Amino acid sequence: MSVGLKSEEGRPALIDMETLERVAPIIRNVAHPLRLRILDFLDHSGEARTVTDITAATGDAGQALVSQQLRILKDQGVLTARREGNYVYYAIADRSVLLLLDCIRTHPQQRKR
Repeated sequence: MSVGLKSEEGRPALIDMETLERVAPIIRNVAHPLRLRILDFLDHSGEARTVTDITAATGDAGQALVSQQLRILKDQGVLTARREGNYVYYAIADRSVLLLLDCIRTHPQQRKR
């Protein structure tokens, strides 16, 4: 079965294994609290931001740790980086990962707060 097709019962068809194997590493790399915070911040800011901006938004995480997380997200194709002078600006490249943030925002555990 292919992605997006309906089963005989009208429910979405099973996702094919090739697709699951392709997206599993992305999900695995995004599924880290600090990386999710970075993505949430970039989503809310609506524009590319510097490491300094992102570090400030993460609270207690130091710049070295944030830089490491940014590299992981960039290597996975989730973020883009562009250099302007002495600054590197990071932005979300793969907007589909924001669907994970939407799931978190609407999860019952989040609503208990």
